[in-house]
Amino acid sequence: MSDHRPVDAATRVEIEQLITEMLYRLDHNQADTTWELYTEDGVSAGPMGDMDREAMKAWGARRARQTGIVGRHFIGGIRLVRDGDEVEGTVQYLTFRDSNEPQTQPASVGEFRERYRRVDGQWRFARREIVPVFGGAAAAAHAARLAGQDGTVR
Repeated sequence: MSDHRPVDAATRVEIEQLITEMLYRLDHNQADTTWELYTEDGVSAGPMGDMDREAMKAWGARRARQTGIVGRHFIGGIRLVRDGDEVEGTVQYLTFRDSNEPQTQPASVGEFRERYRRVDGQWRFARREIVPVFGGAAAAAHAARLAGQDGTVR
């Protein structure tokens, strides 16, 4: 039995643009604006803990001030499935960070498990879960650095 309920091409393009915009903002020192891409009741979960939209806004403001951290996300294998008025997605990712040794190996490999909802004609993240499959220790260390828990000032 399959839960394959494909989305139409226009919906796929719009959701892929949302995902790409999120990663662009994260990779180009605009984390302070990522909260705008979530629904009012949106949630992000993962190595940095669970965050509602207000917590994401505060986290993003702190992250945007940490200009010494360089990272890049690469994605693929986007699977989108219609679920009533919403869409569920799984996105495979590789994350590279300058703080990882060696820098040429991914700091984290995993998947984003996401739920998207259309609000005022635009797709937004209703839920985004970051699930490291490989590099979980590096992802946790990065989360601690961002939170300032390791004594490193960035």
